[in-house]
Amino acid sequence: MGQANVRLDGLLVSTDQALLLVVEKILDKCAIAIEVCDDLDSATFALTHRRFDITIVDWNDTYQPPRIVGATRRSSQNSNSTIVAVVERGTEMYALLAGANFMIHKPLNLESASRCMRAAYGTMLQQRRRAARVPVNLPAILRIMDGDQIGATICDISIGGVALTCNRALHISRSVSMSFCLPGSDRSLFLAGTVVNKDGTGRVGIRYSFVSEEDRTVLQEWLAAELALLDQAEIPLGIVNNDIH
Repeated sequence: MGQANVRLDGLLVSTDQALLLVVEKILDKCAIAIEVCDDLDSATFALTHRRFDITIVDWNDTYQPPRIVGATRRSSQNSNSTIVAVVERGTEMYALLAGANFMIHKPLNLESASRCMRAAYGTMLQQRRRAARVPVNLPAILRIMDGDQIGATICDISIGGVALTCNRALHISRSVSMSFCLPGSDRSLFLAGTVVNKDGTGRVGIRYSFVSEEDRTVLQEWLAAELALLDQAEIPLGIVNNDIH
């Protein structure tokens, strides 16, 4: 995918199998990992507990699509993510007023949908740069303030916190400390933080409460190098070259 290996994540909310086939084919070309939800409850749960670069909403009356858009905008993790509405002619204004950034018109065809995704992809990269959150797969040692030590896996990392998974339930507001090595380094970073969100899969979000000046400098330099890859990233060549209006 272009010059840089940029992993993006998407949520697709629809029950239309034909739509799913077209959109999944396009997202596969973009190397966007997609989660599919077919009802309001599962979609709002996903938006509450996961970060998505793009939310694609089939604009029909089955599950009140404005509520999906609203849930996206209210989510602390997804409030600035890109929203694409799949609409019938004549319903565009409703989607725009609800907060959609881009539209794909029905009936779907691969060419027109690809044009829209090309425009949306650039917006997703810009937002990922601003969010400065880098996906990783790092082993970590997590220390609970009662003295227990457990293994964990860091899923993404930013200058302000990390998301990780572990096999122990961690309560919101719980204080923890952690140590891990950044990719390509054998130097351990030691940080303290607070659990600020979690989901039912063992994934938790931790906001740093203390980082030494030396460790913060190392983390900032590593993030800057990783985010530079986004500046080199290109829109995948498999996407149609025209802009959509």
